[in-house]
Amino acid sequence: IISTPLRADDHQSSDVTAMSDGTIEAAQLTVCTLNPGKTLDDVSEILPSIREVHREIELDAFYGLMTPLFVNPKTTIDFIFADFAPFDQLSAAWDRFLVSESGATLQSSLGEIANCNRSMHRYYHQYTKYSDDKSRVLSMNWCSKREAVSMEDLMAKHRSLAESPNKPFLHWGIAVPAWGLRKGDTQGSFAHFIGYADMNTAMASQSDIATKGGWKDRREYLGSFADCSGENLWKFDIANIPGS
Repeated sequence: IISTPLRADDHQSSDVTAMSDGTIEAAQLTVCTLNPGKTLDDVSEILPSIREVHREIELDAFYGLMTPLFVNPKTTIDFIFADFAPFDQLSAAWDRFLVSESGATLQSSLGEIANCNRSMHRYYHQYTKYSDDKSRVLSMNWCSKREAVSMEDLMAKHRSLAESPNKPFLHWGIAVPAWGLRKGDTQGSFAHFIGYADMNTAMASQSDIATKGGWKDRREYLGSFADCSGENLWKFDIANIPGS
């Protein structure tokens, strides 16, 4: 997902590298259900106002709109606003937002369109390949560590998968809830986010699992390392790439 990763400081512990590729950011997800009579067209119309507020509060996040493609039939989520940014940048932006008149106006306008809940996550990059494409697809899969495996072994497995050649995706990151979610709110303790350039590459990945032995790695991971709820696939329209 992220186009220009920000590396962890050198003085941080080796655990950072063990859990990620050295890059850790904040992931803010605003999960929304449309109000009666409102549509995604109304959501699209508010995007310019969101960009203006982001500029005012000096938030240069990797930011976009997620809408469902293949999701659990029980879901009530119509769209998600996703922001990925360094912790210090996002915290400073929040301080500005909380005293911003335009921010309050934006919040009110969004409330007329949808009922939303916001959550914050610690986001551990596993792999990123630069792309300036603004339209992508994103797989999200909630998982929990199996009791028999140690956290160190799970992290080592993630690093080995990230270092394998010929990866079909643009990005892989792991989100761990920090604020806004409690036990039972999600179907796992962490979520895999895998970003593909388009449906063609996402579908090719599924073909590889089915016909080229990818099922073996999948079976090993699900059988020995983590219990996962299953992938949902989202369209991800990117509104801002940092530095662009």
